[in-house]
Amino acid sequence: MRKLLIFSLALFIASCSSKVQQNPPSAKYEKVSYGKPYVIRGIKYYPMKNVSEFEQTGYASWYGTEEHGSPTATGEIYNMYANTAAHKTLPLGSMVHVKNLENGRETVVRINDRGPFVKGRIIDLSYSGAKKMGIVEKGLAKVKITLLSEERDHLVVNGKNIDLGNRKFVVQVGSFSIYSNARNLASKFTHSNITTFYKDGTRYYRVHVTGFNSRKQAEKFIRKNKHKYPGAFVMVQD
Repeated sequence: MRKLLIFSLALFIASCSSKVQQNPPSAKYEKVSYGKPYVIRGIKYYPMKNVSEFEQTGYASWYGTEEHGSPTATGEIYNMYANTAAHKTLPLGSMVHVKNLENGRETVVRINDRGPFVKGRIIDLSYSGAKKMGIVEKGLAKVKITLLSEERDHLVVNGKNIDLGNRKFVVQVGSFSIYSNARNLASKFTHSNITTFYKDGTRYYRVHVTGFNSRKQAEKFIRKNKHKYPGAFVMVQD
């Protein structure tokens, strides 16, 4: 009983000492419900389970090479070349429109991580998202974010329904610094291609399996081949 009382008292003190952020600052939203809270640096955040409309203005930053390959809040592996982002409270899996208020550039990202936990910053873009927004060199930019949908295969842009399920998808099954290794892997598939990217001054060759007409098809391929290619993931074909 004594241990229980001490533990309860510790929880009470911790909860009293934590700042609480349930309502994101500088945000407008409607019909919201919250999930289980979490605490970062003494601040308790209440992530949203559902929200019908959401807009927020603030600063966007980006994260890249140091976190590349690390698990995200959704459990998937962070890929700096995918169009994803981190937000402190939006539902994981949400599709979000981001507009750079400094240069007018726009992009759409999927929320798969939590952060950024820096005052004034409202979203952490992947390297790919930051590059499209023109903020890689600058590091920060004032943006407006708008929730498009909480569904991964459906969103609304400028009042028009867009079905992501009808877009083309690819599955990245490998990445190599030696081209012959990438070529050998690509040759195992009827439909594939090899793209290049640079990381820390080194050229890498990414092997993509192509020909998927929906995300479900691509995910089915991953499940079927998860033992051969454990690091495979889905990407929208450019």
